[in-house]
Amino acid sequence: MTEPVDKPMMFGAALRSAEYWLLIVAALAAGCGVSALITIPATLAGLLISSLPKYAPLHARAKATGALAVFWLTVLSSILISTTASVAAHVLGRFTSWLWGL
Repeated sequence: MTEPVDKPMMFGAALRSAEYWLLIVAALAAGCGVSALITIPATLAGLLISSLPKYAPLHARAKATGALAVFWLTVLSSILISTTASVAAHVLGRFTSWLWGL
């Protein structure tokens, strides 16, 4: 019997991923008062740099099978998710800072 393909990420694996630490640093920076004009684009750039190269090998396979529209939709959704995570990290940092000040 084979293992399922969609195994959830364990906490130890998350600690070794660059994306996890990037979001933690972004939340801490936002909590320390760094502007959203700095934290959100910097976090978004880091997330895109770390995630989009994973799609490069899939482009040739998608082109060969005629699934380029689905491929670009997947890349677009990855960008949207990265943007949402960047904004959420900033908001979490600001909220934590506000909560700490109460």
